[in-house]
Amino acid sequence: MRLRLAASTLVGATTVAAALLVATPAQADTCVTPDPCDTEVTFEVLAGDLQITVPDDVALTNDSPPGGYAFGQLGPVLVEDLRAESGVGWTASVISTDFTTDDGADPGETIDSGNVLYCSGPATATTGSGTFTPGQAGPCTPPPAGGVPLDTEQEAFSHGTDGVGNNTATWNPLLSVNIPLATIAGEFTGTITHSVV
Repeated sequence: MRLRLAASTLVGATTVAAALLVATPAQADTCVTPDPCDTEVTFEVLAGDLQITVPDDVALTNDSPPGGYAFGQLGPVLVEDLRAESGVGWTASVISTDFTTDDGADPGETIDSGNVLYCSGPATATTGSGTFTPGQAGPCTPPPAGGVPLDTEQEAFSHGTDGVGNNTATWNPLLSVNIPLATIAGEFTGTITHSVV
C-alpha cells in the first residue's frame, strides 16, 4: 500500500511540473545595453456577419378615409456589415404584402401592395468608410404620398465597394398607403420585409 501511494505521489508531482513547464512563456532574447530587445506580439481581427435589424410592429401615425392615404415613419432600419473585409458592398431591399382587414376575402377588404409606397430618405447615421446611397433620396415628407410601390422588390439602401472594414447605416423610411375609394372601414394589416445581401 505504501509503495502504491508513493508512486501516485511521484506521478502527480511529475504532471504538475510538466504543466508548469508548458505554461511558462518563451523568454525574449537577452540584450546587452545599449542594444534594444524586441518581443513579437500577435492577435487576430475577427469577422462577423452582414445583418439587418427592423422594427417589430408599427402603427402608422396618420390614418385616412378612402380616397386619401395613410402615412408615417416605419422606424429605424439598421444594416451592420461586420465582415471586416475590403472591396465588398451590400444592398438592402424591401417589399410589401397586400394590406387586409378581416380575412381580406370580401370586396373592399384588401389594399394591393402596389398602393404601398416606400421612401428611404437619407441615412440618419452611418459608421465606417465607403459610399452610402439611399434607394430614394427624398424628400420624403408628405403631402403628397411619395416613394416607390412595393408590389415588387425595391432597393432601400446600399453601400459601395469602396469601403474597408466594418460599417453600419441607419435610416427611417416613410411608408405611405394610397387608400382606394372602394375600401371599407377597418384596421388594415400587412407586412413590410427588408433583406440585405
